[in-house]
Amino acid sequence: MVGEDEALDATAGASIGKSDARLRGCNGVASKSIPASGKYLLTTFGGPGDHQSMSCGGYADGTTWYAASRQRYGCGTKLKMEANGKCVVVTALDYGPDVCVETAAGQPILDASPLVGKHLFGESGVGYSDQLAVEVTPVAASTKVGPCAPSTEEPAPDDPTTTCLSSTLDREVEAGVCVQDADDAKWYQCNGGSWVSRASTSGCSETFAWCSSATLGRKMPPRTCVQAASNGTWYQCNGQNWVSPVSVANQEGPIGDCSTMHPL
Repeated sequence: MVGEDEALDATAGASIGKSDARLRGCNGVASKSIPASGKYLLTTFGGPGDHQSMSCGGYADGTTWYAASRQRYGCGTKLKMEANGKCVVVTALDYGPDVCVETAAGQPILDASPLVGKHLFGESGVGYSDQLAVEVTPVAASTKVGPCAPSTEEPAPDDPTTTCLSSTLDREVEAGVCVQDADDAKWYQCNGGSWVSRASTSGCSETFAWCSSATLGRKMPPRTCVQAASNGTWYQCNGQNWVSPVSVANQEGPIGDCSTMHPL
């Protein structure tokens, strides 16, 4: 654990247990390759005893429709997952799994909320050894998360006015979400497709705030990338914590392009 604020609660992403004797070469690096077939094995993470923060913001508590693989699809991308004649839509919000898990499984893996396993296969806790296959397709940002419409098993679109485009986060957010603006540091909430000024974060469904940097000695807005003075490692503010890894060459971090870069 590093003593710098940038490293606070940084997560490597999806929680695949590295105590499995079959896992070798686990270095906290996840594959960016997207299989042409869209086929993955399903694993699940989060829930009781496995709560953790996600690199795009929010918490993997097993009660919402989230998934890892943001390194493949990008933070906030909606993904349709299909199996057994059923489908669900999730949001990519975390990094992972480690390539060592996919090597052990012999196939790409999509790590998702226990709700996905329960809906598609009747099992909340799913590991790669269960060999449960799903087909994954990116869908429109306005698509509602959760089980697809029962009659058609097709994703149900949200009312487009319920989401807002955040220039601070560089992505769409759901109604009720509050963001501390990168330009004026004021709080705004997505309401009916528009941003409404807020005096506080009371009543916000989720918040994305500026992060305090010990290296710079001040707070910085989400998507800022900073090289920590304590260990030289780069981190990006995701609106809740400082997270890594950051690609200096691509000027990109866990939640997308760095809005600004601050080297030592």
